[in-house]
Amino acid sequence: MFGFGKKEIEIILKKLNYSPGETINGKISLKLNKPIHARQLNVGLLGEIISTKMKKGSDGRTHPREDKRNIYNFQTSLDGEKEYSEGEYEFSIKIPENILQAIPPQEGMVGDVLKTIRFLTGSQERISWYIVINLDVPMKFDVSEKIQINIG
Repeated sequence: MFGFGKKEIEIILKKLNYSPGETINGKISLKLNKPIHARQLNVGLLGEIISTKMKKGSDGRTHPREDKRNIYNFQTSLDGEKEYSEGEYEFSIKIPENILQAIPPQEGMVGDVLKTIRFLTGSQERISWYIVINLDVPMKFDVSEKIQINIG
């Protein structure tokens, strides 16, 4: 697409389950049909709360609707501005010890009320964690990939 041909980023991790305080070590495999000029290659750790709510549609039927909200977003540059072609890059990201404190608490009476409201309205929330890779290409579509991991 747009003169670059097929672009692909593969994220290679030894495992998918991590604990707070652990370091995520991985590798990025860049596969480009031809070299591409980019500002930088970034790697990051993203946390999202995904809320699913049942909404009544115009057809009168109930459909699930997802809303996403970032609760954690850390990014760092692996390499700067240059011509990128096929290659591999290693990375490591230390998960903060207190990362799970970024999750809004739902304990006590307020938490019980929220749980009751969610039950009655058919709402559900889950937290998803991702390793995100982005090749920042000026004036074009970025090349990016993400892989879901577990932190707990």
